[in-house]
This record gives sequence, C-alpha cells and structure tokens, in this order.
Amino acid sequence: MWIKCLSAVVISLFSANTLAETCNASVQNLKPMLSANTYDVFSSTSYPLIKKYQLQSDIPHGCIVEVVIEVDDGAESLKSRKNAEMRFEYFAETGNLLAGKWRMKLDASMADAEFELRYPDAQWLEAGEYGGILKATLYPVNSIMELDQVTLPITANVPPSARIQFYGLTQRHYNLDLGSLKTNKIINSAPRLWVESTAPYSLSAESQFNGKLRHQSQNAKWDLDYTMRIANERIALDDSNSEWKSDYSTDGTPLPIQIIIGNTERKAGGRYSDTVHIYIEPDLSYMP
Repeated sequence: MWIKCLSAVVISLFSANTLAETCNASVQNLKPMLSANTYDVFSSTSYPLIKKYQLQSDIPHGCIVEVVIEVDDGAESLKSRKNAEMRFEYFAETGNLLAGKWRMKLDASMADAEFELRYPDAQWLEAGEYGGILKATLYPVNSIMELDQVTLPITANVPPSARIQFYGLTQRHYNLDLGSLKTNKIINSAPRLWVESTAPYSLSAESQFNGKLRHQSQNAKWDLDYTMRIANERIALDDSNSEWKSDYSTDGTPLPIQIIIGNTERKAGGRYSDTVHIYIEPDLSYMP
C-alpha cells in the first residue's frame, strides 16, 4: 500500500509538468495605445481619463491560456509620491474581474487582446504624477504554473488647475448692495468665494475704477476710496498687480469678502458703483 500511494503522487506531478511543457505560450509585448494621459478633476464626463493597452502574445495551436492583468499586485488605484490614490476600473470586451485582477482566456486564433483602465470622475486629486506597475501573466487554463510575464510602468497626470465661484450660487456675477455709505463702514454681506485648486494658487482682482466707487455723474472728481479684503487679507484693486496667495491646494475653501468704505466727507450725494473681476490662477510650475 505504501508503494502504491507514492506512485500515484509521482504520476500526478508528472502530468502537470507535461501540460505546461506542451503549451509554450509567451507574451510578445504589452504596450499603451494612443490616448490622453491627463486627468481633469473638473471634468463632467463619467471617465475623464481612459487609457488603452494592447497585449500581444504567441500561443501554439491547441493551447488555451489565461492572462491575468493587474496593477501593483491587485491594487485598484495608481499612487502619487505622497501616497494619494487615483482610482481606476478595468474594461475589456472579454474576461472578468476577480480579486482586483482582470482575467481573459486566449488561444492561437485570438492571441492578442485590448483592454482599458478607466479613471472615474468625482476624484479630488492634487496636481502631480500618479503611477504603478502594470503586469500581464500567462497561465495554462486551470493551472497556477506561470508560463510568461511582462511588466510596464504606467502613469497618469493631474495638471495644476483651479476654479472659483460664489459659495452656494450658480451665477458668475453678483450685485452687492452697499447700502448708505458712511466713512469706515464695513460691509460683510457679500457672498463668500468658493475656491478649488489642485495646486497652490493666487487670487487677483481688477476694478473698473481702480479701487474707487464712481459717482453716478461719472465725474472722477467724486471718486470714493474703498478697500476689499478676502479672508481678512487686503487685495489690490489698482494696477499694482499684487496677489492674494495660498501655498496649498484645496478641494474646496470658502473665503469671505469684506468691503470697507473710505472717507465720505465732502462727497456728492447719489449713487456710487464699481465693477470688480476676481481671478484665480494655479501655480503651473507645481509638482509635488
């Protein structure tokens, strides 16, 4: 009985080796196809970035193999230097997802395959490069014996970008009523700004009358000085080109606006107004 049991084990192992040796399939190439490489955090599409890849293999007639596609041993995201994650989803015409890996069957008549890594929307990501190692491994069907393997470093980029709007409002302009003007009057009733930026950013403002309220007569003689503060910091409204700066990216920061009226003595009665444009610009050189 002892000898008979040992013989059965030897035959089983020999049969598995024979199966692998008769299927000399190999990976010829794993390459990206022409596609964009930039993820736009402000995009309204379901997948702001779709990366396509092609796997080319050599499979003998009569041989069926399974190819396992994975990134960083089954991860579902690329990572930045700061370990931030950019999530992706697999897509292909054939195959299925199992334990974070995409699996497809190939044979001599279909030795090549195409698949995609799709990066879904609604991901807030800091500007920078996100990467990982894409790997394709061939196995005989119903076997764990590896036939061949190839790897490919992959990356996706998030560019510096920024967006500004009024907090809680959809319109891009707002008419602020300053009420009765008095010396040193402080107005805090302006809507807050809502700022989003994938990189450090700067705010600047441009005033139609260079930081002055103009009388309804349009006579510059009656111009009334005023100051604008954003998040308690004065922002220039003249031609000095000074900027309000933040050294950090943000996925959403409310910034209060404050208006302080200058000296109203000896000013003509009537209506005063000004138009201010506020701009945001990300640091285009930022690369964490």
